[in-house]
Amino acid sequence: MKNIIKYSVLSLLAVAGVSCESFLNEKVVSGVSYDYLETKTGIETAVNGVYSTMRWYVGGERYYCLTEYGVDYVWEGADGGNKDAFNKYSNQLNSSFGMLYEFWENAFKGITRANTALMYLPEVGDMTDAEKVSREGELRFMRAYFYFDLVQQFGRVPLLSEGNVSQIITDFPRASVADLYAFIINDLRYSFDVLPDVAMQPDRGRATKWAAANLLSKVYLTRGSAVKDQRGQQPTDMDSTAYFAEAVINSGKFALEADYLSTIDQDRQKVSSETIWGVEFTNDVLFNGSEGNKMHLYWVPTYEKLPGLQRDLQQGRAWKRVKPTPYLQTELFDHLNDSRMYKMFSWVFYANKESSIPVWEDKYYYVDENGKTTNDLLYETPAELVGKPKFTLGDTAAYFIPKYYGAKDYKGAVIDKAKDRLMQLDIAKCRYTLIPVDENTNHYFPCLKKWLDTQRPDMNYEQGGRNFVRMRLGETYLIAAEAYGRKGNFEKAAELINVVRKRAAYKEGEAKPQEWWQVDGGNMADVAGSTEKAMLVTSADLSNDFINFMLDERARETYGEMNRWEDLVRTETLYERVKKFNPDAAPNIKEYHKLRPIPQNHIDRLSPKPSPEEAQNEGYY
Repeated sequence: MKNIIKYSVLSLLAVAGVSCESFLNEKVVSGVSYDYLETKTGIETAVNGVYSTMRWYVGGERYYCLTEYGVDYVWEGADGGNKDAFNKYSNQLNSSFGMLYEFWENAFKGITRANTALMYLPEVGDMTDAEKVSREGELRFMRAYFYFDLVQQFGRVPLLSEGNVSQIITDFPRASVADLYAFIINDLRYSFDVLPDVAMQPDRGRATKWAAANLLSKVYLTRGSAVKDQRGQQPTDMDSTAYFAEAVINSGKFALEADYLSTIDQDRQKVSSETIWGVEFTNDVLFNGSEGNKMHLYWVPTYEKLPGLQRDLQQGRAWKRVKPTPYLQTELFDHLNDSRMYKMFSWVFYANKESSIPVWEDKYYYVDENGKTTNDLLYETPAELVGKPKFTLGDTAAYFIPKYYGAKDYKGAVIDKAKDRLMQLDIAKCRYTLIPVDENTNHYFPCLKKWLDTQRPDMNYEQGGRNFVRMRLGETYLIAAEAYGRKGNFEKAAELINVVRKRAAYKEGEAKPQEWWQVDGGNMADVAGSTEKAMLVTSADLSNDFINFMLDERARETYGEMNRWEDLVRTETLYERVKKFNPDAAPNIKEYHKLRPIPQNHIDRLSPKPSPEEAQNEGYY
């Protein structure tokens, strides 16, 4: 069993050249001298300190706001606070927005730590040359990772390629996007050449050559996806994307889990054959730091407000920040053949509070489209049930159901009164609280299971220990497929996509959810049959609207894995798809929202002062 890379308290001091206030003003902290970095122990601690900056992403309400809000397949849940600036593209999304600077500062902290360690690495006397080369590969991998994040969010940013401990620099011109991509690719090519294979990397969580290859494939795909934008794209970018993605696929070091549900399992995902690289967390507070992984909080509905329910560890603590759109629940998935939607969400919540279990009323009345109860009788309860509990502890208390009658549009307006009445009748007759997609609100929606953390000490404990998986093989197949499709080789693209879709199909003998026959129209004669054949696509299926197909397939496979905003920007479809699918954001989004504003904290420190056009992105000055 492998060790996992340790991020100690000391590692946060490791690079001694990082100011808490600014990456511009480097100084020694906590009494750790730079001589320490000329020792093996110092360098090892410094490298670990670079990795530790990855924990910022999931330590609070941060990265999901940057990558999942303001897109096509999620809407903001309740209690978003000022985070709705990202979902609605409101005026709050400006250069003074604090989270943007926190993201900027954290990324440059990681870059500065890497640069400082790289500066001192040649001076270390008690490391072998092979050890130095390996650690250089890790440092350059991490530096490339942070720059890739920055260039996708902000476009042009300062390019710091060397460590500096001797002077304060205040002049940081922004490099071109093309130069940034060239720098990122150069670092990753070096890392791919020198980093060890999985079996030779002693600690889980450290970068390997395959992590570098996987990131290279995504960098080339992102650069080469541009049509209107200028990213320095080259005619060979799709060839390079396919080469490095297939290097990972064909390495023999990774394999898709047999069941999509296994990619979600909390125990399995730490040692999964599908994981290429991730950030390690444990249930040890000293290991995790002060924040841990808090992503388990943000995808859970307010189920405890429903009859018969209260918060518990298994069903999650509800911060109700992110909800799937009606489009995702009703249209995006093939409900009869694709198992992923029912597997990645919790559709049922089970009764755990006896005192709030409701009893049958004698009569239920129709509610009009304005939400007012009328005198129009909808359902009369059989006399023998009146006054008795609707369900007991452990029974279904609430059931979210997609693709019901579709009686309302995306904005909640009734479009078919007959179907709406039928839906209300079924809701009245249910033993449990039935919540069709039409009745989803910012509080009530299916719960994404990918981030749930049931291994916390108790329900109120926020500092989770679930891993933060950043690269997995399911996405790698889709990266390779998109490269081939962009090259016009739809047959090869279909072959790669079908590997992922075959895994997503129901297997022969696999139990299907009751929705399969009760709601989605499945034939009971086929209830135990495989759906693999129906899931496979052909080259003809892809050639008509390939990019939108790939975006839909990426949504089906990687929903909630914090890359959607960047996918839409990469494919130059952000404006179009947000306008079509996100009514919260549609009124405000502009073409310039494909980039974030450069943080004002950074601009204010620059000297000499650049022009507004040089300092800031279009639309924000």
